[in-house]
Amino acid sequence: MGSVQARTRNRKGVTYSTDNNEVVDCLFCRIVRGESPANHLWYRDDQCAMFIPRGPAARLHFLIVPLVHIRTINSLTEEHRPLLEHMRKVAMEQLRVHAQHIGSAEAPLLPLAAPPDQYAFNRGHLPALHSSSDVYKDETTPIDLSFDLCFHRPPYNSIDHLHLHALQKPHRTWRSRLMFTENAPWHASLDSVLHHLSSPKSKL
Repeated sequence: MGSVQARTRNRKGVTYSTDNNEVVDCLFCRIVRGESPANHLWYRDDQCAMFIPRGPAARLHFLIVPLVHIRTINSLTEEHRPLLEHMRKVAMEQLRVHAQHIGSAEAPLLPLAAPPDQYAFNRGHLPALHSSSDVYKDETTPIDLSFDLCFHRPPYNSIDHLHLHALQKPHRTWRSRLMFTENAPWHASLDSVLHHLSSPKSKL
């Protein structure tokens, strides 16, 4: 007798088993494993990967995605703090390097195609860049006011796999500005998420 096909349901880019609610398949898990040729990885290490979203919302817009499947910011605990701090380092490094590379605010937007075989700058080797470059300093370096590191709060998140938006303004359209309006009900800055981990009773 043949095996009975597991019953599944799809929600926000993730396929779940209806029997135990376990993840059967995930769009972002496939992307970070390099199994989605339509989504070229621009950076990957042993904790996270980075790629350009299908519809960039700003002059620079990257998604920093953990390799391990974490559903949303509501799934985070204090144990995830090192991962989030590492994602911040990757985001800030990539924003600063790319911002310098494409020049002024009037320069062309970063293309959506795959990154070139060779960059004129570091692609994300954090220890080397941290010790030898002026592009990325450390956590105490002031963040450029045009940078935004944030998540979308559930139920406003588009994919049920945690992803940090790393943007450099200006936004591309009025709709993009609305999607990433600070202090809006759907916008959660990385700093506010980290603060919530320390004080769970605080409003996220």
